[in-house]
Amino acid sequence: MIRKKVLIATTNKGKFEEMKKFLEDLPFQFLSVNDLEEKIAEPEETEATLTGNAILKAKYYGEKTGLISIADDGGLFLDAFDGWPGVNSARIADSDEDRIKMVLDKLKDIENRGATFKVELAVYDPEIKSLFVVGGETKGEILKEPFTGGVNNYAYNPIFFMPDKNKVYAEMTLQEKNSVSHRGKALAKIVKYLQNVYTSKNIVVPVSVIVKDGKIMSTLRNDPHNPEYHQKWEFPGGSLEMGETLEENLIREAKEETGYDVEIVALLDNIQVEDRSEKNYQVCLVPYLCKIVGGDGKYNDHEVLDLKFFEMEDLLKQDLIGANYILADKVKDQIKQLAKKHNL
Repeated sequence: MIRKKVLIATTNKGKFEEMKKFLEDLPFQFLSVNDLEEKIAEPEETEATLTGNAILKAKYYGEKTGLISIADDGGLFLDAFDGWPGVNSARIADSDEDRIKMVLDKLKDIENRGATFKVELAVYDPEIKSLFVVGGETKGEILKEPFTGGVNNYAYNPIFFMPDKNKVYAEMTLQEKNSVSHRGKALAKIVKYLQNVYTSKNIVVPVSVIVKDGKIMSTLRNDPHNPEYHQKWEFPGGSLEMGETLEENLIREAKEETGYDVEIVALLDNIQVEDRSEKNYQVCLVPYLCKIVGGDGKYNDHEVLDLKFFEMEDLLKQDLIGANYILADKVKDQIKQLAKKHNL
């Protein structure tokens, strides 16, 4: 299967991994500037606003590579200094360490340590000359000393503290940071845009009804930017991608989401269609009874908050997403029969 390439226009490895993690469920192959065979000089960011620089970079890399390009420009805005360093956040010094030192020196003996992280993201398609721009922001405070360690310890992350989470950006996992950060808020809108423009409006989702010791697996969805689905239970599965068979998709998605290798036992009778016309698409759930044949059960915490095995009656008492409840109710008798027949 060949995936369409999309360029995340950055040379910053930490930022690339953060953005790629958020976008990885989309049917694209994401590249960074470092992955390009031809080395391209970085453009000079000459605009006076975050929006202007994001657009400048997206168009520059899009035209240079011929790829759909996603570029961002962000900044740290300090309340005590009318938003300084703002749009110049990346240019007030030559290294992250020096930039952090400048901010801390500026705030020395200052009581007001309030700050806002802001970002603008632009998506540019050089083939059709389309441009999409969104923003996001998160409020916090500046520590007096940098946090040491963590997985996101680049840029100003070691000193940006979120009181409601009692954490700095740097110590958050990618999952945690993407759920609350300024960039995560903007990326959630990018996901919807890319889905709407470049993916199918009739979404086929093979789902794994995985049975072990007579109990059925369900996963608790992690989707904080879509409250109607967040922290609700569902069967493992993901949208069918170009070039995949239903079976290939199901086995891949089960492994990615749950950490288990599964084997298909049978195609179940009821295919359930969920109408999401208010969002201009519909979802077709195709259920397969499966058994576990390997894997460690370490689920993907970007997509899944929890994974449990339920008795059928208990599963139907859970807060199941949309058509998942109707599907489970309709196939419950068939599942029981097949599970007994195949000693699941």
